[in-house]
Amino acid sequence: MKMLLIILLLCTGFWFCNVKNEQQETKAGSIASLSGAVNFHEQVEPIFQKNCMPCHFPGGKMYERMPFDKDTTIISHATGILRRIKNKDEVAVIEKFVKGNK
Repeated sequence: MKMLLIILLLCTGFWFCNVKNEQQETKAGSIASLSGAVNFHEQVEPIFQKNCMPCHFPGGKMYERMPFDKDTTIISHATGILRRIKNKDEVAVIEKFVKGNK
């Protein structure tokens, strides 16, 4: 009985992980196929919050020199910033934002 319960728990865990991965892949795919304008606060800023927090946000050691919660910083430093973002879908969003605002 214990073995059956363990197997059931493992299967549930694997199923949950698979569903979560599929959701992330779907989200990434939808980011890559953006149409229309890219909104800084809804689409670009969360990328930097995920990758560049806390240093480039209020209270961080780099915030005064290069604040990533300001769209002008991203536009004027796009080349250097894009070298540090590794996710291709996130890079595509940032590039589209920068091109649309130059």
